Amino acid sequence: MGHITITSGIFKGRKINTPDGDRTRPLLTRLRKSLADILRPQLPGARILDLFGGSGAIAFELVSNGAAEAVIAELHVQTAGLIQENARALGIDDAVACRPGDGLAVLQQLAGEGSTFDIVIVAPPYNMALQQKALDLLEEGSVLRSEGLVIVQREDREPFIEVSGRLSFERTRKYGRTVFDFYRKIG
Repeated sequence: MGHITITSGIFKGRKINTPDGDRTRPLLTRLRKSLADILRPQLPGARILDLFGGSGAIAFELVSNGAAEAVIAELHVQTAGLIQENARALGIDDAVACRPGDGLAVLQQLAGEGSTFDIVIVAPPYNMALQQKALDLLEEGSVLRSEGLVIVQREDREPFIEVSGRLSFERTRKYGRTVFDFYRKIG
């Protein structure tokens, strides 16, 4: 089992365990810190949804920087269990919940439950067109609160995703081959 270190906020320097193998690709330290820096003004009290959780590193970083709650969807049951163990070890298991299952299916379940979020992270495996599917569901549904933010992570070789309707593109940040596209819910 590997580990990564939380880079900022109240848990700065604390380690979380990551699964063995190549099932997850935790976001690089400098990218997690950059994302937390960009989002920090919007984090106090925010509810976060991480649709393709992997190690949960992004959600833990955002909770460390002020987010009130995070729900993490993770396909692999063992990895989902590891995320919950990490939340317990940090003492935030009341604020972090991991839902085992496909991120898109979990998104639909949450919509059916009436759950809403301020920030949604879409960081799926690359080259599977999951970013487009997630954005389509977010545009159609009510999971994202009014003025809520969606951050889509993609590899620079993957296409930019056009939106119309209830989401508005705000900006792109590129870090090497990793790209973050920011979208805001209108109304």
